Amino acid sequence: MKSRPDGSFIWTIIHGLYVLMLVIIAQAFPRPLRFTPFLAGYGTLAMIGVLILGHYYPEILRWTETTLQDFWGGDRNKKEQYGATGTETTPAWSAVARSIAYIIGYLALVVVFGLVVITPIFITTYLIVEAHVKPLPAVLASFFASKVLIIGMVMLQVEIWAGI
Repeated sequence: MKSRPDGSFIWTIIHGLYVLMLVIIAQAFPRPLRFTPFLAGYGTLAMIGVLILGHYYPEILRWTETTLQDFWGGDRNKKEQYGATGTETTPAWSAVARSIAYIIGYLALVVVFGLVVITPIFITTYLIVEAHVKPLPAVLASFFASKVLIIGMVMLQVEIWAGI
């Protein structure tokens, strides 16, 4: 258990209070407009709650820091991400450029081919190439994530971009 709050913990508390204020303000919105702020707000408050509890009980944070590689047994080595001291190392610029290329490529392809087509293809590609997930679980996860995204957008009455 940590003895003193550090800057990160204080920022987490401030952020939590801000999100709580936004959720309270959103109660005054018309009924159809409340869904998104409540969904995002309560989800964020739940994650902030985990961070606050993790300050006092660090084993909670170790349990929640699971990655897809941990679940699916990817061959990426934890020592690659964390140095000998156990602190996270600064990523190479090539990794940063690759991440930016994924974002720009995704947005450009969504504009051309549409959200419904590109999202499962991009998620599958990322899971296979970057996370080293086997193809079948990657395809299943991508279709599940895409389905959740599409259903959420339909529920929120957001027009889904069909492409050019």
